[in-house]
Amino acid sequence: MPRLLFLFFFLPLVLQAQAQSVPAKATPVVSALAIPSAQTKTTQALATYLNSHLETEEDKVHAIFFWLVSNIAYDVKTFTNAPLYYEREALIRQTMATRKALCQGYAEVFLDLCTKTDIQAHLITGFILPKGTAKPMTHAWCAAQVNGQWYLFDPTWGAGFVENGVFVKKLNPRHFKVSPAEMIKTHMPFDPLWQLLEQPVSYQQFLSSSPTTLKPKTVFAYKDTLKAYASAAEKARLVGAIRRMESQKVIPPVVLEQLNQSKKNLAVFRKNEAVDLFNTAVSAYNKGIDGLNGFIRLKNNQFKTAKREQDIRQQITGHKKYFSEARELLQRLHPLDNTSLLLSVQSLHQKVAEGLQEIEKQEKFLEVYFSTAPARRHTLFYRQAIAERQ
Repeated sequence: MPRLLFLFFFLPLVLQAQAQSVPAKATPVVSALAIPSAQTKTTQALATYLNSHLETEEDKVHAIFFWLVSNIAYDVKTFTNAPLYYEREALIRQTMATRKALCQGYAEVFLDLCTKTDIQAHLITGFILPKGTAKPMTHAWCAAQVNGQWYLFDPTWGAGFVENGVFVKKLNPRHFKVSPAEMIKTHMPFDPLWQLLEQPVSYQQFLSSSPTTLKPKTVFAYKDTLKAYASAAEKARLVGAIRRMESQKVIPPVVLEQLNQSKKNLAVFRKNEAVDLFNTAVSAYNKGIDGLNGFIRLKNNQFKTAKREQDIRQQITGHKKYFSEARELLQRLHPLDNTSLLLSVQSLHQKVAEGLQEIEKQEKFLEVYFSTAPARRHTLFYRQAIAERQ
């Protein structure tokens, strides 16, 4: 049964104008700008170069950020016709090949390079309030752990700004290694976890308050949640994000759209899990049937090729476990997670039950067989054959 293709939600953004000057002390490191062009065709080649020339996480993340903002331009033309969905690896390859991207492309490349240089990082999706408007716009940026401390990075805003429909390249290091307390003034993650704050700001506070007046009261042990997140499977991460988004008293439309998409993605996970469980149950059932058929062939030959009692019993008990395994898997499966499996699941339930009944019947035969004197055992085969015909 084919697996469903899992696609991600695409989040475009027009850059906010940034007028700040670049402090001299934040000038990009030489290694970020002097990398041979042959080593920048792919993220793997670039990461290999960085790993061989830089040792610390600080230097690596610095090189990644400033290489990205120096070499990738904001794709203004694509913004107006941006697709709603994308495939991650394809977007990364496209960004590296064209040297153009929207915010999602910047963030995906940043994340990929961090991952390949052994820096723990996460792509964050959320929304911002562009200057001069109260209408939120979706955006993507990143978090990365450097020397045990989490920081936030926005390579899109760090690359420049859009003015009169034209991208103006202007490196802005203010968006490199931003503290969570500073980032929340302009960037609101959909998942409150990625505010990285012990007192997270609500969506409503972000939309209605001046950044300097945000005074949340809720205490959130985000560090503990991050530890659990790091070891969790992708489905569990998605379930947690949905729960945290739904915990907000007021969910604005921009968040509701992402929440609905997250629930659709969760449904895809559940459908795929149902398919996997069903296929595994089918495999276990087939092994049980193969073993049962082997026993029947042995029995039809009156066990002439298996003289020892232990060997004969093993022919049936050794394969009973597969029917039990199939039954246990089917009990774990929730067919409503994938309604196309309803009839198949019901049918397999019945076949497994029949298989277990047949195993039980053959086990009873063996009890009688081994309690009968060897000289008279051959008569049991004929008696059972006659009984089965009646």
